[in-house]
Amino acid sequence: MCVLPPFEGPKFGKQIQRRQLDLPEYAASFVNYKALKKLIKQLSATPTIPAQSAFEHEHPSDPQAALRANKEVFFFRLEREIEKVNAFYLQKESEFSLRLKTLLDKKRVIQSRTHANSKVPANFVALLEGFQQFDGDLNKLQQFVEINETAVSKILKKWDKTSKSRMKELYLHRAVEVQPCFNREVLRDLSDRATTARLELEAWAEGENIQFDAARPSERTVPAQHIASEGDEFDLQVLQTATTGNLQTLREWLTKVQASPDARDRVTRTFLAAISDFSDDVLGLLLESGLVDVHAEDDINERNCLHEAAISGRPFVLQAGLSGGVDISRTDVYGRIPLHYACMHGRVEMVRELLAAGPHTVDFMDHDNFTPLIHSIVRDQLACAEQLLHHNARINPSSESDHIPLNLACQHGSLPIVKMLLERKALLLPDAEGLYPQHMVARASQSPELLLILKQHGADLDQRDKLYQWTPLFHAASEGCVDCMRTLLELGADPDVIDEKGLSAMYYAAWEGHLECMILLWSQHKDHRISQRPADVLNGMGSVPEPAEDITMSTDPQTADGIPDLSLPPPIIPLRRYGHNFLDTKVIVHIHFEQPGFGSIIFDQAGRYPAARLTISSKMSDLIPRTIMLPIQEDARTVSFQIDSLDTFAVDFEIFPTFGSKVIAKSVALPDVFSAERSSAGSCCLPLFDPRLRSIGQIRFNFQVIKPYYGDPLEITHFATYWKATSALDSEHNGLVTGSSLSGDYVQLFVQLTKDRVPVLYPRFAIDHHGIDIPVCHLSYDQFRKIGLDKGVNGSDILESLKGKTVHDIAEVHQALAGCFVPLSDILRHLPMGIHVDLSILYPGVAEERSLDLTSLADINTFADAILTVVFDHARESREKNPDFMRSIVFTSYNPNICSALNWKQPNYPVLLCNDLGKIRDLSGDASGQPVIRSSGRTSMSIKESARIAQSNNFMGLICRSSLLNVMPALVDTIKELGLVLVADTSDETEQLTRTGALAAAGTMGVAAEWAYRMPNGVNGVMKGDGVLRFNDTIDM
Repeated sequence: MCVLPPFEGPKFGKQIQRRQLDLPEYAASFVNYKALKKLIKQLSATPTIPAQSAFEHEHPSDPQAALRANKEVFFFRLEREIEKVNAFYLQKESEFSLRLKTLLDKKRVIQSRTHANSKVPANFVALLEGFQQFDGDLNKLQQFVEINETAVSKILKKWDKTSKSRMKELYLHRAVEVQPCFNREVLRDLSDRATTARLELEAWAEGENIQFDAARPSERTVPAQHIASEGDEFDLQVLQTATTGNLQTLREWLTKVQASPDARDRVTRTFLAAISDFSDDVLGLLLESGLVDVHAEDDINERNCLHEAAISGRPFVLQAGLSGGVDISRTDVYGRIPLHYACMHGRVEMVRELLAAGPHTVDFMDHDNFTPLIHSIVRDQLACAEQLLHHNARINPSSESDHIPLNLACQHGSLPIVKMLLERKALLLPDAEGLYPQHMVARASQSPELLLILKQHGADLDQRDKLYQWTPLFHAASEGCVDCMRTLLELGADPDVIDEKGLSAMYYAAWEGHLECMILLWSQHKDHRISQRPADVLNGMGSVPEPAEDITMSTDPQTADGIPDLSLPPPIIPLRRYGHNFLDTKVIVHIHFEQPGFGSIIFDQAGRYPAARLTISSKMSDLIPRTIMLPIQEDARTVSFQIDSLDTFAVDFEIFPTFGSKVIAKSVALPDVFSAERSSAGSCCLPLFDPRLRSIGQIRFNFQVIKPYYGDPLEITHFATYWKATSALDSEHNGLVTGSSLSGDYVQLFVQLTKDRVPVLYPRFAIDHHGIDIPVCHLSYDQFRKIGLDKGVNGSDILESLKGKTVHDIAEVHQALAGCFVPLSDILRHLPMGIHVDLSILYPGVAEERSLDLTSLADINTFADAILTVVFDHARESREKNPDFMRSIVFTSYNPNICSALNWKQPNYPVLLCNDLGKIRDLSGDASGQPVIRSSGRTSMSIKESARIAQSNNFMGLICRSSLLNVMPALVDTIKELGLVLVADTSDETEQLTRTGALAAAGTMGVAAEWAYRMPNGVNGVMKGDGVLRFNDTIDM
């Protein structure tokens, strides 16, 4: 899977080309998106003579005026493209309606002449396959409709953007949505009928007594040639007897059946049904009868005996078919010839015989534009591919719609096939997405040695793709392919090359959290003075600027409704956002699918539902069902519900065909899953059932339940919330943070809970007591305090020492309080009000909880409520003593779940999520730098994931490693564009006086470690190793 740059989906021009390659039968009828884009560019540069009604200020030289004057030309071309799509759709709709009627007729015939409990007829498998193929083909038509609808919408958006008009919505409503091809009702009906029929057929075959709908008389009329004989079941019973060695019974049956007028049809049908399961003796006896028509084809899948022989691996039948003169180029319903199936199933001898009998079939294409060689590559059938190449199979595409064998072999990591292709002078060409073979290897292959072979045959390992101007190094970095990256660097690939957005490969390695790739790239940098992210990247735009708009053109009299555009310029004053959304009385349930694609939803029969949609709903009337297209995309992995109570909250998971309304699989998560005592967060695996309650797969997800704060929250009217100011960039971004209410220095206090739910200060999950590590959560507060006394720590003395401390003593306060064995409430009561506080919450992740066996750990809601109670009580006490001044408090943690709970339970105090990715010792080998107080719970994740969590849960921002931000400054802009405050964590950096030795050691790695120690530009604050969290007094744009 190609990882896309932040804020950007796949380039649609390349996406539509890819779909045309995947749907070759539909390719010629797609909207010509590329030509329409080119037309807009041409029309904007075309001089025109103003019409009489044109306004005097519209000058022909102005691009927007030129476009508006040529509006008729553009929309004429667009309408012709829509007509082309619509005409093709109506043709396919008619074909599908007829195909479905034929399949339903065959289904009724089988059911009408066979009891549900009797032997399943031979043509049942072919009929079931016919329904499955109908579903697959219908899905292709649905994809065709969807991609063209998107193409029309996008080209209209581009027209509006370029011409500064407002035509899109009106045109879509009046001219596009009314077209039959964009009306989903017919496709939905076809999908529902086919799905229902297939499910009923499967149930009937297993002997279930289902009441089928009574058919209309006209529907029961089936052509005579389609009706199988009543004796089919008896015919198969005879064959079953013959398999036990009783061939005499088969001879007697053949003698008897010869007198029947349909003897040839019966024996031929029996022969085709017997190819896959019965012995050569049985098949030979049927052929010797002279009643088998070897040229016959199944009337559903259109396969003859050669197809069946290749699929089942029956050389005897293949020889019989070839001897009987069966056409080896005859196609089945998928457009495949016997050679295709022989290659798919690795029948090398059959491939040799079929090629000898028909050399002209070596490059025959099926409906997917797959040649036999392509099937051999995809199925990794080396010997078959060798035979095909020996017979001069085509290795280079003859047109843009052809698949490229070398690229596919590289994608599937087939080293021997790649060698064979390159030895035969295969060309290094880009595919429909603009990717060369070396890009395929870098992002998908487990065989990095392919890169060396490609280079030996002339491949440029710094070749840019035609998608994002990425070299192979970018693909390896974004996918985390360490071995491929190492090989690329050893072969001389340039680590400092940048893409069309001015970003390097290391940026994407950091964004995706691939630390080893990041370290490799950093160690190879030729120049460690990394430049900042280009200005145009801030808006997610390419390098080509939009034409400047003349001030006189700020209104457009030619808009769709004739009303001037009254939109205002962006505000100059940044927008202040106060607090954040929080739970008052509601409960929020987050459902998260850990793995994108089909990793979270697994069917027992792989590939049975290649395209479907998942609907997540609840019986509660006020909850809107959520729909996720399968396979699950990266940006659709989390679904949230806000509910009144967990007691009746059950979640239904239903899977439908993409555009259908018939359930094909279902499961339900009962209230017990979410309401169990320790179910604040967890994971769940549920079985998927089909409509007959058979288990056909499973669905896996993680969840988190956040309940509202159980006590009395702070009144917003009396306790001011924090704020942050953002300047809007565009509609797709939250805006750049330009200011906030956070300023000055904060003392870091490490907080966790004892067994009796008392918030205390201690930096580690476990206390070393006489050589035994005892988890804090296993101790009551009294036990915790006594251990402190045993260690000679007097809490009363420490509290007394806090008097008179100022903001200049924060580092000393941090060190003194880290292991003071004192409850949080006492600390807040005795700490001078002029010292702000950073409550660093220690809550273990799943791995730490298991390794430390933290059986007494409080659930997340209880944990957060206990801490908030102390903080709220302190705020109220402080207000009573001094209404004019309140202590500023922020929450920080490395655990995203506790951050989410703290943030959703109150709007008064900001929350920052910490990320340990990119420590100095990882980037430079310098392990000498450590914070004054070492704490537990430090974890790392990808920058992308941490930014997603922070943004979706309304966190104030992120705390990221300063060293990471220094080696990749562009991350600063990316994070701040999301409307997040960014703090640089320098807690693992050594002091200047002790840094010389570390730099010398790091220099042996070829890494300029001094760079990692500089303060990143543009950050909003710094977390220092001495426990001081410092925010900038003013945050500049």
